Amino acid sequence: MRIATLFRLTAGATFVQIALGGLVTFGFIDPLAHIAIGLVVFALAVATAIVALRSKASDRQLKEVSGALIAALVIQIILGFTTLAINSNLVAWIHLLLGVIIYAIALTGMSFAARQEYMSAGRPKAEQEPKT
Repeated sequence: MRIATLFRLTAGATFVQIALGGLVTFGFIDPLAHIAIGLVVFALAVATAIVALRSKASDRQLKEVSGALIAALVIQIILGFTTLAINSNLVAWIHLLLGVIIYAIALTGMSFAARQEYMSAGRPKAEQEPKT
C-alpha cells in the first residue's frame, strides 16, 4: 500500500476519533467506542510508520513525521486514560488539543508523501510536451 494512502487513512480515522471524543464529552456515546477507534488510529499510525521506515525513499521528512505521529499518539493515549481516571477538564482540553495536532501531523505526512510520489513518478502525461 502506498504511504500517502496510509497517511490519508490515518488522517481520516483521526478526524472520526476527534468527533467521537466530542460525543463522549457530551454523553452521547460510551467511551469504549472512542477507545476502540483510538486503537484503530494507533494501528494505522504504526503501519504507516513501518512502511515509511522501510521505504527506500531519501526523503527523511516522511520518517520524521511518522515518528512524531507515534510519539504524539503515545502521549495522547496516556492523556486519554488520565482524563477518564481523574475526570479533569484541563486534561480533557489538552487531550483534545493534542488530537488536533495529531490530525495536523497526519495531514502533513499525507502532503509530504503525495509530493514524493508525484516527484518520483515524473511529470504526468498531461504536462508532457507533444513530440513533433
